[in-house]
Amino acid sequence: MEIPDSVYTQKKAQENQSKMAETPVPSLILSLSVSTVITMLVATTYNIVATYFVADLGESAVAAVGLMFSVMALIQAVGYTWGMGAGSEIARLLGQQNKKAAEQTLATALAGGVVSGVILAVVFGIFRSEIVSLLGATDTSQELAEQYGIYIMMGAPVMCGAYVLNNALRAEGQPYLALMGIVAGGVTNAVLDYVFIKVLGFGIGAAGIATFAGQAVSLVIMYACVRARFSMVRLHIGYLWKFKGAVQVVRIGMPSFLRQGLMCVAAVLLSRSCRRYGDTVLANITVANKIFAVVFAVLVGYGQGFAPVCGFAYGAKTYRRVKRSLNFTMATSVVFMVMVGGMSYLWADRLCGVFMEDAGLAAFSLRAHAVSMPFSAVCLVMGMYYQALGAYGKATLISALRQGVFFIPLIWLLPVWYGEHGVAVVQAAADILSGVTALVFWFICQRTFRTQMKNSRCR
Repeated sequence: MEIPDSVYTQKKAQENQSKMAETPVPSLILSLSVSTVITMLVATTYNIVATYFVADLGESAVAAVGLMFSVMALIQAVGYTWGMGAGSEIARLLGQQNKKAAEQTLATALAGGVVSGVILAVVFGIFRSEIVSLLGATDTSQELAEQYGIYIMMGAPVMCGAYVLNNALRAEGQPYLALMGIVAGGVTNAVLDYVFIKVLGFGIGAAGIATFAGQAVSLVIMYACVRARFSMVRLHIGYLWKFKGAVQVVRIGMPSFLRQGLMCVAAVLLSRSCRRYGDTVLANITVANKIFAVVFAVLVGYGQGFAPVCGFAYGAKTYRRVKRSLNFTMATSVVFMVMVGGMSYLWADRLCGVFMEDAGLAAFSLRAHAVSMPFSAVCLVMGMYYQALGAYGKATLISALRQGVFFIPLIWLLPVWYGEHGVAVVQAAADILSGVTALVFWFICQRTFRTQMKNSRCR
């Protein structure tokens, strides 16, 4: 059943259109980023909360959660392919005032995401023992990883659908609707983790069930939002089966797939590299990576607030706003990461000690991350900038730097030279090299802006 447009809906759409086109760039990015930062932080807590409660079950259980991070990254890769692709396309279509095409894009992405998630779940269900072994499980973590992972993969269709709806709501300038669903899901996950593990004494599988339940709550709430009359880009059930524009959505989302897919590959290589040193080393590096993931989530959330502003301005051909959005986001991101990096370096022992008693290697790894944080900001912002513009080649290249082009050679070389300490600094070293490379692209953009603003009428 289709929901007809109303006077209220049309008025709300006009208000959002004006907000995206006329609000000063810094204010607009900050207002959109508040909800996306919180959204990313809540999403990150799914793994952090699981790690915290599972720590009571021993180092092998923590290692098992670390192993399944690569599986979560794969689900995110698929979900973000459809979600970020749809979000970028919707933002540009709204900038061109093409609401019908934006709604078709939403339906196509949601159907594609859910179907892709079902395929992932089926494959893991059939080959879970082989997959977990391939990820680098030891004899003591193999069974635990399977118990946790089966519920994570059962939730793959739900997670992929939630990623699509989250990005669609943000693209239309209503991120707080997405935030409502994400926060509700995060709270559900945390409460169930506590009840299942602390109160009832269930095993690691209960943490997977809690994650599944939290994601389901998020999806239901966001689905209600995109079906409601106050949504500017509404979901029409009849569009779900047309798959119109699917290729375009996937093309735009491919940098996200590459970025998250390489995160999956990097996690697998890291786990397999740690296997020779045992569960203790993997548990230490898992803890450091989880803490860094919280900081990186803030950066990603901020970038997601920037992306629709940049994409809308580019679609409307207001290149001066495109330039302002990029430079403001770049400057504030680097400053933020310098500050947080300094605090992380000083407090590394205390932060890692929350999760483990013997956290010396974790603290060492976190300090390496702290040094690399400003460089990771440069790389991420430039990647999101090109993706917002639909510049697929450059976006894909930059997305491949930190966990592909530089990470893969380093994961083979540094452990040979420095042993377990080499494993601990691989990601930080890759981030530094990636940031330096991305900075070259930023300088190229400044020259391009000058040319565009000479040849176009800009507001």
